[in-house]
Amino acid sequence: MNKLPDFMFTRKFLFQTVVFIVLFSILFLLLYSPFSSTYWFNLRKSYQFVGTITMYAFTVLFLLSAKVLLMDLNHRYGVSIRGLILFSLAEVLIVTLIYMAITILVRQDGISFIILFPKALFCIFLIMVIPYIIAYLYGYAHGLKLQSESSQTMPDGALIVSIHDNKGNIKLSLRIMDILYAVSEDNYVKIFYEQDGSVRNSMIRTTAKNIEDDLEGYITRCHRSYLINIAKVRFFNNDRDNLYVILDQEGINPIPVSRSYRESISKLLSR
Repeated sequence: MNKLPDFMFTRKFLFQTVVFIVLFSILFLLLYSPFSSTYWFNLRKSYQFVGTITMYAFTVLFLLSAKVLLMDLNHRYGVSIRGLILFSLAEVLIVTLIYMAITILVRQDGISFIILFPKALFCIFLIMVIPYIIAYLYGYAHGLKLQSESSQTMPDGALIVSIHDNKGNIKLSLRIMDILYAVSEDNYVKIFYEQDGSVRNSMIRTTAKNIEDDLEGYITRCHRSYLINIAKVRFFNNDRDNLYVILDQEGINPIPVSRSYRESISKLLSR
């Protein structure tokens, strides 16, 4: 999966994208209206005024809700470039249907669905895709810049990483070098880390998959319920009948390794 920068899935960036689409749509419709046979937006006539406000209200509400869903999907499963494109196209289709429903109510001239759909789809596609391309290119470039600046200012082990809950809220921020391992327990994950020379833990309502995404490249799964910081492994017992790792922190019991993860752990340690 082509991982996109975390900046592109921040609430501020996504909500600003919605504002950008709204402003762009106003300018686009002003320029497009002389060439459209289905244009009806108007703030002077009462029923068209209501239709215009209703159209924008429903669209903005939908897009904001979609961005919240997108953030949640990214934290749960990770959103690839292809996934983002498909998600955006789905937004275009739904906004097109909203526009068509309100157009039919406002015009009340019995316009055919077959005639209206391609025109509405073309118009909404341009209104949304152009600002999306601009916004996402900026978000991608800016996100890569932030990641580059972060990696250049401190060594990998000193990087500060944030762990999110299921709702996307940051619940724990700590240095990579302090993370020991994580245990998945039902709908929670318990994170074990070093602090002031002792082992502490924090319970977060999230999934092991979310932890893998938040700490990608620094923590790896070794068992269905366990994830470890590979840099903290002191010993790996590679006996087929008794697989486990021992971390370099005193007082931590051996952590089991599943046979399905045996080869990947061996490769990581051999590096």
